[in-house]
Amino acid sequence: MFLTNGSETVGDFSITTVVNTPPWYENCYIVRHIPTGRQLVIDPGGEADRIAAAMSANGGAVAEILLTHGHPDHLGGVHDLQSVFDVPCRAHEEEQPIIASLASWAGALMRQRLPAPRRLEYLTGEPVLAYDGFDVRVLLTPGHTPGGVCYLFDGFAFTGDTLFNQGVGRTDLPGGNGPTLAASIGRLLGALAPTTRLYSGHGPAWTVAEARPWWTWAAAHGYA
Repeated sequence: MFLTNGSETVGDFSITTVVNTPPWYENCYIVRHIPTGRQLVIDPGGEADRIAAAMSANGGAVAEILLTHGHPDHLGGVHDLQSVFDVPCRAHEEEQPIIASLASWAGALMRQRLPAPRRLEYLTGEPVLAYDGFDVRVLLTPGHTPGGVCYLFDGFAFTGDTLFNQGVGRTDLPGGNGPTLAASIGRLLGALAPTTRLYSGHGPAWTVAEARPWWTWAAAHGYA
């Protein structure tokens, strides 16, 4: 299983992966813009102490927390992380029904209580988020959940549970829709260069060049 932290550099960014413990093995990503030291956190699903320690080791200011979607294994660490770093958390406005049901989701899927994020701001449409020295494009990719998004950087993207390395997110949970997810994946892969690295919510990274032929096969076999 992918439990150890891993770090790599893509262009002007370092990407640190913190993998949460069983049963979900969810990937939290810490993205550091090397020229400015600015950090973003993608999907802190739990174990906020480990994530905070990795962020502190990186150094530099923390800008905010970004959520690809609102399932508890992707936002379970937000509240505690915000206790350490007083920064906002952002998700898409279409995800409000999922996040509003955090208590029931956490009870059903994780058998635990999770506190809601302290500061939560909702994104509208498909904005470009401007930070000190770089931009992040938000691509709305519903299907796994109504307001699932992917975050597109220069040379890499975070796909949450929209698309895994040779897998796709579930569509049998409330708010899921198979044909919608298939359309989202097709749009995502069509929008990115072949060399773009894809970092998903679970499992290892891969590239668009590797994902496209697999998705052609998977779509033909009804994966979503």
